[in-house]
Amino acid sequence: MEYNQLICETRTYTEKFYTHSHSYSQLILPLQGSLSIKTGKNELSLNDNHLFFLPPQCDHSYHSVGINKFLVLDIPRDIILILLGDTLKHEIRQNLDERWKAIRYLLQEEVRSASKRGLYDLVKYACSFLLDEVRPTSIQYIHSNFHKSISIGQLAAIESFNESYYIEWFHRRTGMTPNAYIQKLRLQKAKEYLVNTDLSLLVISDLVGYKHQSSLTRLFMDHGEVPPREYRKKSRETDKSSPV
Repeated sequence: MEYNQLICETRTYTEKFYTHSHSYSQLILPLQGSLSIKTGKNELSLNDNHLFFLPPQCDHSYHSVGINKFLVLDIPRDIILILLGDTLKHEIRQNLDERWKAIRYLLQEEVRSASKRGLYDLVKYACSFLLDEVRPTSIQYIHSNFHKSISIGQLAAIESFNESYYIEWFHRRTGMTPNAYIQKLRLQKAKEYLVNTDLSLLVISDLVGYKHQSSLTRLFMDHGEVPPREYRKKSRETDKSSPV
């Protein structure tokens, strides 16, 4: 994974109006002053009470009056797809509560240490908070229980839908079927275990919902990936060769 493509830095803005969009997502955390932002759905003055998330390809205009300073995260599309999937397609404004203030502080510390891997871990943590705001209850259930056997009937009942309508509704929300979503989530979690732990493939298989290691290997192969053992080896070789 290209951790080096993650950018987190302090920025200031001028009185001049700018309008653009970009291929990456952006998380804007205020440090001082305010920033006026206008999108197709929102027009707001971002100050020290709120943060703002912009998804990729979102046209927006912005300018600022007076002294200002913002901590801005540019998150590449490939990373945002791993962390958020296709779930988060709209901008989000959230209260800058104590939890987010702590994340802001830790992000600033990671910038000072120049640790791209540490920065990625914090971005992953922050994205989980963003998703909590927009995930329907049944999708939250999947994320908490992906390692268990989950039926369409269970998920449909959570949303009070019949099964056929739930499958259509789920596809509109995520772009895939519930089963495909669960498989993709299991793959994502397995990759995290492979890269971040020394757990055996058998243990990782069990943690993501498979009784047999061969099922984990098949999951990787079905998604066009190299086998799990090779994935772990290549990921760690990449981390060693990348500057921190």
